[in-house]
Order: sequence, then C-alpha cells, then structure tokens
Amino acid sequence: MRAPGSAYRVGPVSGTADDVKARVVDYYVATTEASYLKSWAGASLGFHIGIADETTKSQAESLDNTNAFLAERAGVGRGTRVLDAGSGVGGSSIWLARELGARVTGITLVERQVELARQFAREHGVESQVDFACEDMLKTSFPEASFDVVWNLESMCHVVDLDAYAAHVSWLLADGGTLAVIDFCRGPKPDPESESVVCRGWALAPLRTPDEVVDTLARHSFETIETLDLGRRIGLSVQALEAMASRSLLTMRAESAFGGVAAPPLHEAHVLAALSCVKSLRNGAISLTHFLARRPRRR
Repeated sequence: MRAPGSAYRVGPVSGTADDVKARVVDYYVATTEASYLKSWAGASLGFHIGIADETTKSQAESLDNTNAFLAERAGVGRGTRVLDAGSGVGGSSIWLARELGARVTGITLVERQVELARQFAREHGVESQVDFACEDMLKTSFPEASFDVVWNLESMCHVVDLDAYAAHVSWLLADGGTLAVIDFCRGPKPDPESESVVCRGWALAPLRTPDEVVDTLARHSFETIETLDLGRRIGLSVQALEAMASRSLLTMRAESAFGGVAAPPLHEAHVLAALSCVKSLRNGAISLTHFLARRPRRR
C-alpha cells in the first residue's frame, strides 16, 4: 500500500517490449478473422467468454451479457468516457455506445483490428460515439485524467509488466474513476503444464493469482478493490468453447490426414490452448475473475 503522503506513480511509462508486442500482434493477425470472427464472435463481435444461464438463447447473447455485467459494475452510462483497452474488433466498444450512450475509445496493437472495428462501428451507426486507434495500452498518447472508466475484458492477461500498466491506468483515470476488468488468473489448483499451453497458444503473459492482481493495484493507490470469481456463470460458454475447439481440431486433423494440409502453427496452438483452458477452468487451474477498483482523488 502507498505510504501516507507519498506521490502517485503516474504518467507515461516505457511501454510493452517489442518482442511481446510482436507475439501478440502475430497471434491476432492469425486468429482474428480465421477463428474469432468466423467461429466465435457472432453478432456480438466479442472475443471473450460469455456469461450465460438457462435463459440465454445464443452465444452472442452470452457475450453481450458479459458486457452488461461489467458495464453495470463499472457504472457506465450516457456520456461516460471509456477506454476499451485491448478492444479487438470493437465488440464491447460498440455495445457500450449503442446500448448505454457511452463515449468510447478502443485501442489495440493490431492495425487490422482497428480497420475492422471502424467498419463495424459504421455498420452499427455509432461511429460518432466511438474511436479506435492502434496504441500500446501501457503507453498511450492520451492526456492525464482522460477517462472515467478503463475497461479490460480478457486483455490485461497480455500485459507482462502489470505494475507499469497499473501506473498508466492511474494516470489515465479521472479522480474517482474505475478500472473494470474480467480476466484469466491462476486458479486455486495450479497446473503449470496446462497453463503453459494456454499462455503459449493465446500469447498471454504468465498468469497471476487474484491476490497478486489486487496487491499490484493497491501498490498504485487504487481503492475499494473488489474481486469476484465468475466460474459459476460461464459453464455454458465453456461448453461452447470446448465444442468449437474440438470441431476445429478435428477439421485440422482431417485436412492433414486426407489432404496433406497442415494447419498454420499459430492457429493450431490457439485451438489447443482453448481446449486446455476448458480443462483448466473446470478443474480450478485457471479462474475467470472480475476486478473492480477505484482511483482516488489526486493530491
């Protein structure tokens, strides 16, 4: 915890290392259109795991449910300035603008995702409320206190230097602003082998425990830090992920056996990571955890 009277660590930081950025960009170039948009995102345009129960009618609805859950927890409403950090092709950004009237800036390292996000925003009629840019979430170009909410939906898991990110988020948030996160963490029953498959295949940083995330946020003066394990709310989406990945793996093996066509290595690793994530979510090696934290007033 910050000592009373000590200064906040704020302002731009050194940013993500080039090798880490290259790994993330290569991964999403290989999977954005070939896998996520083709087999998972649907009308929601989301790349995340959905919240669902027996009343949920579709995969896309479950993804929108996750947006609604995180938006309610973060207090997003009309005119709220949101930074969607790791915005992919803009699914959450577009939803926040269309459904809640928020003003959203989405950032991603992948230029092709920015192109697609702008196209989808036009198609959904919210291009005046959202903007997308190719930026590093650890070192953005935005002025201090630019946002009321920083939104990370399964994107903070790509961050290697979490201290640097927490410092930059503190810089970006207005007084009383909110960091709203849903992300993968190391679970209560760690399985290093399975975790390694997930992190390699999905270009993730080594997973942290929820307590490690909370401790990092506290070091950077965030207050009222809350956590919630979402495991009981995502069972149906985990089933859907298993089905999608299993079908993809069978297709790849059939194409290899009968046509001699090998799957691109990044895509195959992506599919194997999905299956390992399903196993890990079920056995407690990985958790999907929600974090909510407030930035106090500047002194």
